[in-house]
Amino acid sequence: MATAHPNTMSGRRPSLSALDEAVRRRGGMSCGIVHRSGTPVLHVINTESPGRFTEIGADFIAGTWVFTWAPTGDTISPASCPAETAEMIAHALGARP
Repeated sequence: MATAHPNTMSGRRPSLSALDEAVRRRGGMSCGIVHRSGTPVLHVINTESPGRFTEIGADFIAGTWVFTWAPTGDTISPASCPAETAEMIAHALGARP
């Protein structure tokens, strides 16, 4: 996870909370914020196929908060776009609304 300065932790939890809400509104998935190695991530599962799951991080990269695939660190989208990110997660998990 990339951080630019000590104050960057302050946006992680609000970003993940907004994504948590967007995923729940989207439907077809269940989620919750959990801690991995002391860092909060959003654990998301496909409700029809619980074996299909992922974890999403929020990282401060190049001066902005972005959502990332926690296992790889690859960027998904800006944290300012939780609804669009929820759609991308749903697509990756094969979740239907």
